[in-house]
Formats: sequence, structure tokens, C-alpha cells
Amino acid sequence: MGFFVRRCVFSILLWVLLSSRVIGQGPFSVEVDSLILRGIDQAFMSEFDSAMATFQKVIDRYPDHLVGYFYQAATLQSKMMDYETNLWEKEFHRLVEKAIRTGKKQVRKGDGDPWTYFYLGSSFSYKGFYQAKTGDLISGFLSARKGLSYLKRALERDSTLYDAYLGLGNYQYWSGRFYKYLKWLPWIRDERERGIRLVKLSVDRGTFSYWVGVNSLGWIEYDRKRYGAALNLFQKGLERYPGSRFFVWGVADSYFRLGNFVKAVEVYEELLASIQKGLLNNGYNEAECHLKLAQSYFALTDYEEVFHHCDAVLERKVERRIAKRLKNHYRKAEEYRKQCLEALGRRRIIRE
Repeated sequence: MGFFVRRCVFSILLWVLLSSRVIGQGPFSVEVDSLILRGIDQAFMSEFDSAMATFQKVIDRYPDHLVGYFYQAATLQSKMMDYETNLWEKEFHRLVEKAIRTGKKQVRKGDGDPWTYFYLGSSFSYKGFYQAKTGDLISGFLSARKGLSYLKRALERDSTLYDAYLGLGNYQYWSGRFYKYLKWLPWIRDERERGIRLVKLSVDRGTFSYWVGVNSLGWIEYDRKRYGAALNLFQKGLERYPGSRFFVWGVADSYFRLGNFVKAVEVYEELLASIQKGLLNNGYNEAECHLKLAQSYFALTDYEEVFHHCDAVLERKVERRIAKRLKNHYRKAEEYRKQCLEALGRRRIIRE
């Protein structure tokens, strides 16, 4: 799966992690609602261990409700996406299956709360997105389809549950985006325009899903090649969550696509420093930043910096499975080194 596609999947995953209910409405106490919101903010700032501990407190309070297990599974999924690893895959599967089993049990017992259906649908969606990310595309869409049915049932019970519109809109846009590859599946249609309308509806009318709606809409605008609009949305997110990689990636990539390579360099350098300081760095995201920096500096004709960042890609020691995923990065780094040598040769000829 390409790097841009993974960023898009990341934005889809965020809506279920970062959506929540209005404080004081629903089956939980104000105290538990506050815990959920605290965990959401911690996850947005990549404080994943703290978020897991916060959501454990929710489980301790409501062990027979799916909500805590769902949020822990969502946190692990986002953590794996952020760090480009599958280290917590087994624990993720355990938690998401626990959430699904618990939610189904609640429904069988007559729990008609629309948020129960929302969290159950979100749990199936998370399972499906992870299956698709790891290569099992058909199973992923089947799981996501189950999730959509529960989200629709949530809206049947409460049409003002705008977080569910965000999930439906994201699914409709991105399934439509890849329709040409999936049109042989009878339930896949190109409904991108409707998907955009639903995402915008959630952003306009939602409360706790607002920021993830901004992130989702940013990646949709980026995909539509509306890079200026995307940049504005990502920058808006950074004003709320300074330094959050959920938005920094979007800002950097948007500057890059707009051809503002000076600003792109500035933001990619910030992102690289954040990745290198992280507790877990397997080299993949680091290589992605170095390559984008090499490309940006090449456009700025700063060939010394191009060599530096290409060498950083080629010389970084990584595990074999990461090296396999970086084959295209290695090829591009070699190509840019070669182009730099040719450009420097032409420069010497002109001077002589």
C-alpha cells in the first residue's frame, strides 16, 4: 500500500477514534465522558500509552460495555499506523473482537442506545480497515460493510448523531476513489460527491468529531488536487493540536504539492525531528521524510543537501521487512544522486 494511500486510510481511521458523544448525554457519567475526551486528546498528540491507560479507566468503570475496548483497539490501530509497524497486531485483534462480542451481546439484550450501534459499527470498520491495510482487501470491505449497517441503524435511532455521517461519508468517498479497482464488487459504487457532502455535514454540525472531520476533509481535498484548500484545513488542525503528526504530514505534503519547497523543507525537518525523537522509529517514516527533503532541495538546486538526505535513506540500517518496503525509496534516492551529479557536471562546464 502506497504512502499516500496509508495517510488516507489513517484519516478514515481517525474519525472513529476521535468521535465521541456530547458530555452528559448517553449511558455514561460526566466523569467517564471526560475520560474519553482526555484519551482522545492524548491520542491526537501521539501520547498513545497515556491514552491506553485513560481508556482502561473507562473499562474499569464499564466492563460490560464495548466502549472502553473499542477505544483501546482504536488507539492501538492509530499507534501502529503512526509508527508504521504491526507490533501490537495481536493485542489489537483481541481488543477489537472483544468490543464486537460485547457490543453484539448488548444488542441481543435489547440495548437500543444509538451510541451502542455507533461503537459496534465503528469496531467492525476498524477491523475492516486493518484487514485492507494488511492486504486482505475483500475481507476488509466485508467487515467495513457490516460496520456501515450498524452506523445506519444508529442513524435510524438518532438522525442527529453526526459522527456517524462522518464515517459514512468517508467510506463513500474513498470506496468511490478506488471504484475502478473494485467495481466488480456489487455493493461498491462511486459516490464520492455524496461522501463529501456527508463529511462536510458532520464538520458543520458535529461537536467532538469536528477536528477529525477537518483532517478527513483535508485529505479528501488533497486527493482532489485542491492543495491550497487542503493546506488551510491541516493548518487549522495544527492551531488546535500543535505538533500533531496527524496534521503535520498534511501540511508538509500540501506545501510540497503546491511547489512551495522552502516551506515544505521547514515542515519536513520538523516532522523528521519528531520522528527521530519518538520512542519507536523503525526507519520507514524517517526514510519518507529524508526522500521528500531530497526532492525539495533538488527543486531548490541545493545539491549538497540532496546528497545528504539521499545518503541518509541509503545508509540507514533497518530490519529486512522494512528494507523490502523501502525498495522504491532506495531507487529514487539513487536516481536523485545521479541527477545531482549530472547537474553539478553541467554547472562546472558552464563555469569553465
